[in-house]
Amino acid sequence: MAVSGIIGVPIDCSGRFTGVERMPAALRAAGLATRLNLHDWDDIPAVIDDPVRDETTGIIGYQAVCAASGSIQNGIVGLLRQNQQPLVIGGCCTLLIGVFAALRAKIGPVGLAFIDGHLDFYDGQSSPTGEAADMELAILTGIGPAALTGLDGITPPLVQPEQVVVLGYRDGEQAAQDGAPNPATAAPGITLYDAKTVQRHDPATLGRQTAARIEAEPGRFWLHLDLDVLDETALPAVDYLMPGGLDWETVIQLARPLAHSPALVGADVTIYNPALDSDGRYARRIVDALAAIFS
Repeated sequence: MAVSGIIGVPIDCSGRFTGVERMPAALRAAGLATRLNLHDWDDIPAVIDDPVRDETTGIIGYQAVCAASGSIQNGIVGLLRQNQQPLVIGGCCTLLIGVFAALRAKIGPVGLAFIDGHLDFYDGQSSPTGEAADMELAILTGIGPAALTGLDGITPPLVQPEQVVVLGYRDGEQAAQDGAPNPATAAPGITLYDAKTVQRHDPATLGRQTAARIEAEPGRFWLHLDLDVLDETALPAVDYLMPGGLDWETVIQLARPLAHSPALVGADVTIYNPALDSDGRYARRIVDALAAIFS
């Protein structure tokens, strides 16, 4: 089931408006909707504008994150009611909390193919930054403050760990050193392929195997693509650079079978910072890659 349109979520969970919130506008300017021949539903009115780290939860702008997640949930529910399959353009990965609350409320259990350079499995105490985008996978699988893990009164977890496949992360050692929860033990059943493992596979085959796995159980899934899965030399216009990432063609081949699965209910793309791309060359490269994945 192909995506049917794009919608922006212009949030930056640092609360400081460092640039990633401009990602939807930058990709539109680079011709995303036209290139993919998709309807554009504009932006969901969500904002994270508080840079202060909450003392209780350890999350920057905690109340703003909760409010933004509720707005995102409402916006996505509206599209799901129309039987749409949105391609959500971030902003940061925090948007997944509202997305999965919408999926649970409107569809029921939905799996997650999580292509990301980071595990995003910190909690509020172990996160070096306090940014919710350090933690959203932990929150989705039930680790974090109740107002987010059970957004809108939904019984957590928002996604069952055994229905999550993580592909391309390369911060596992650093996360362990920082004292982050270990997803292999804190969320038993989660499937983890780090970047080196992905690079040892044929990416198209791994993408097809991942799609087949989630098609079998729970039968529907969401595709998350965080562009920092790319190596820092392939895409330097991200906030947290790391070596050892994937190249463009690997990401395209990995994501394409997932994007074209009949079980896909929607997708998101996050973590490109236009403030680090003065001439827009990387926005155009991202549009080229998304066209190769989704068209």
